[in-house]
Amino acid sequence: MNTNLKPKLKRFASATAFACPICLENLTLVESSLKCSNRHSFDLAKFGYVNLAPQIKQSTNYDKENFQNRQQILEAGFYQAILEAVSDLLASSETSTTVLDIGCGEGYYSRKLQEAYPQATFYAFDLSKESVQLAAKSDASWKVNWFVGDLAHLPIQSKSMEVILDIFSPANYAEFERVLKTEGVIIKVVPTSSHLKEIRQLAQDQLAKQSYSNQEILEHFEDHCQILSSETVSLTKSLTPEERQALLAMTPLLFHVDQEKINWTRLKEITIEAELLVGKIKIQNP
Repeated sequence: MNTNLKPKLKRFASATAFACPICLENLTLVESSLKCSNRHSFDLAKFGYVNLAPQIKQSTNYDKENFQNRQQILEAGFYQAILEAVSDLLASSETSTTVLDIGCGEGYYSRKLQEAYPQATFYAFDLSKESVQLAAKSDASWKVNWFVGDLAHLPIQSKSMEVILDIFSPANYAEFERVLKTEGVIIKVVPTSSHLKEIRQLAQDQLAKQSYSNQEILEHFEDHCQILSSETVSLTKSLTPEERQALLAMTPLLFHVDQEKINWTRLKEITIEAELLVGKIKIQNP
């Protein structure tokens, strides 16, 4: 092993849960690459992440600018209530030393939670290379194991994770069951009907659905998990013109809306509201 690694890359020397996305064999650090026994190799980027889904095409909606706007909104505290609630759940969990952050985006939650729980090991990924690069660049602690990954084929060893964070991201419960330890839990954060309600009201004439329901997502979660707890958190916060611009540019709600037809100066505040579920995977084939 190369002991002269750059500080940003040293975190991968102790990352023991990675699995080769091609053959699922263990990945270990050799020089400045993660390699498996079948000689598949994945180079560590200088910014402090590894691409374990090099074949995946990037979404055109989620570009570098989108994630920079998202970072501005998150760092301004609009999602603080969610962060604090998730942090409290990790504090109360008996098993929270290995955490996998699904669809981490620009990495806000993993960065903040790693600071709060320095003894835990965080693995955080997104399908977007640009978002993971931004996450790694913003990680002053150099502690989170950032990687580009595919939710359908998680490059993570079986039964290696104690907590999965799924914050506003899709779920793959078959893969969750595979990578979670027997006593592991999923913390799933789902928007409520009041989430971004001010934007939805102003854009209602152009939205396919004028109201939002999370019922289908909740039922899907309950189909696969035993629910241990559930709570709703909410925060309404005023917007500066700059924050309003960043919010409108980042939210997927407006990806197919002609924003020039809407008078956004009426948007003075925004509500961020979510339901937090904690669950254990139901064993499908006991």
